[in-house]
Amino acid sequence: DGLAKLRARRDLGFLDLPNRQNLWTASRERSAQVAGTLAVLGIGGSSLGGRALMDAFASKRVVFFENVDAKDFWARLEALGELKNVHWAIVSKSGNTIETLGQASFVSQRLEEQGLKLKDRATVITELRSNPLHDWAKANGVPVLEIPLDVGGRFSVLSPVGMFPAAAAGLDIEKIREGALWALKQDELIGRLMAHSLKSFERGEFITLFWVYCNRLWTWGLWVQQLWAESLAKKTTRKGAAAPRVSTPIPLIGANDQHSVLQQVAEGARDKFIWFLRSRESETAGPSLKRSLFAPQGYLEGKGLGALLSAEAQATAKALQQNQVQSLTLEVERVDERTLGALLMLLEVVVGAMGETLDINAFDQPGVELGKRLALEILK
Repeated sequence: DGLAKLRARRDLGFLDLPNRQNLWTASRERSAQVAGTLAVLGIGGSSLGGRALMDAFASKRVVFFENVDAKDFWARLEALGELKNVHWAIVSKSGNTIETLGQASFVSQRLEEQGLKLKDRATVITELRSNPLHDWAKANGVPVLEIPLDVGGRFSVLSPVGMFPAAAAGLDIEKIREGALWALKQDELIGRLMAHSLKSFERGEFITLFWVYCNRLWTWGLWVQQLWAESLAKKTTRKGAAAPRVSTPIPLIGANDQHSVLQQVAEGARDKFIWFLRSRESETAGPSLKRSLFAPQGYLEGKGLGALLSAEAQATAKALQQNQVQSLTLEVERVDERTLGALLMLLEVVVGAMGETLDINAFDQPGVELGKRLALEILK
């Protein structure tokens, strides 16, 4: 029912993004005009999706400036080298994100010290309506790529927010689009993922661990964390009643976090539900070991390194099951553009439809706005 309600809505543009060819064409064409390193200024939904794509493919051409840690910002700016070889993507749906606008102002200041101008080497990605970022771009002749008004920031990765950096990095964004279209048709899979997660809330499992056994998908877990947390945790339902309690999402990486968190999950409070994500590619790539240097590792002889990752993932799931900790497993064949497009759209639909089932507004974030207002008051 929640999925049906989601599909019936006409105000949610993220579901239609794979069909909005003008946005994909604009991202592709603008990326072809950009040379050198692409530096993305953005935070939260304006960055995490793009980072998930770049990290999955180990792109060196695109770098992200997110947090406003001054020491880190200036060190990373210095590490870029000749700034005349850098193009800047300034990304903010509202066009008023203080962290992003602040970084852009400091970048402009540094460029001017070198006789360069930000307006000559920038692309703005924002809504096509008056806001500080759009107005600056319009006044200075800076190209603007559109974030549609009906697409929320954390649901915007399949717009130019993620597709412009992806195209600039050389990814085949048409295949990303194909993966997203595939995911939109998977009603049974979406329903099963929703049902398992909603049932975990009924059991009082209010921590959901997204345990990724694939280094290339680690940032995807961080992206899911924002999508899940900002969309599902609300104070009231649409009718004004107290909203149902939902879980806190925590991304983990396997096998690393077997050595940091597994003890807590296995023998701590039974308040956790696990999504395991595995990639066969990560468990099968590379050569087999001919001879182990160490006697205890004879188990690996004749096997690839990924066999160890596979065994760890299977063992962790089985051990937790024996400890009455429930989980589900998503497995992908390989990490390519189609897979990423599918994973991104799949989770957006799952989270949006869960919001409909719970009768909450999964597309606002009132709890974030107060902190923004207070930060501006402190600065003043």
